[in-house]
Amino acid sequence: MKLSNNALQSNNPSVEIWADSVSLQPFTKEEWRSHQDNNIEKVRKSRVRFHVSNANETALEGAKVVIKQTKANFPFGCGMNQHILTNGDYRDWFVSRFKYTTFTNQMKWYSTEIIQGQENYTISDAMLKFTKENGICVRGHNIFWDDEKYQPEWVKSLSPDELREAAAKRIKSVVTRYKGELIAWDVVNENVHFHFYEDKLGENASELYYLRAYELDPTTTLFMNEYNTIEYSGDKVASPANYFNKLNEILQSPEASEMSFAIGLQCHFGSGRPNLAYMRSGLDFLGQIGFPIWLTETSVDPQPKQV
Repeated sequence: MKLSNNALQSNNPSVEIWADSVSLQPFTKEEWRSHQDNNIEKVRKSRVRFHVSNANETALEGAKVVIKQTKANFPFGCGMNQHILTNGDYRDWFVSRFKYTTFTNQMKWYSTEIIQGQENYTISDAMLKFTKENGICVRGHNIFWDDEKYQPEWVKSLSPDELREAAAKRIKSVVTRYKGELIAWDVVNENVHFHFYEDKLGENASELYYLRAYELDPTTTLFMNEYNTIEYSGDKVASPANYFNKLNEILQSPEASEMSFAIGLQCHFGSGRPNLAYMRSGLDFLGQIGFPIWLTETSVDPQPKQV
């Protein structure tokens, strides 16, 4: 729905819209900052009380308490590729800045099983070893990708029964291999925009694979990772409402209530000023669900060159 020339317009002609009062105005920098500060106070801060006592539990008067932050708690990271294994400058640069990462392609199915039946985790294993040695947390990306274009070539020609068998082998192989080693998995990537597995295996394909991932590794957080949910209002396919609907499909079974689940928003921005009001409304809407929200693949296209 949009407001044009003081008239409300909707893409759905069967809906009649009435507005008693409409007021539109931009947010000032001060208003944005105030909103941010209020939410920090409400959500991220809490009061802590220290009780200091002697060994016999009597009060220890005059005690001095010193608090020192030993590491940043905000999960700020960067994508990592296989060149980290051979490039010393890359390693030094990465380790000095980041404590969280996602491997760009090395855990994806088309990287670990190029030829059917010939799995090869050599590169992803080596990258994971490097991250563990340097205290870097890893998000698994991804078990499946719902875009047909990004399937292993041999997968594209499989019959539904053959695909079901191959996918069962894939999820068991990669999740059990890295069980307990990852902080998260993108289980069925971009399954709001795309539906390769749903078309081949049934509408509940995503739900079944999330349940299977949870069964294989119940301690790892499972993400639903999608793009254009908050960065571009013109992409109605992956709107916050449609994201929410897909999430509900995945979590409809009783077993899913035990999952550690999170919302993944890719945030690939084009050039120009982002639609801040749309971003804020989308984040507010998804935040009411109660799951953690991560910006998982954030990038910004270069601005136009100055002439």
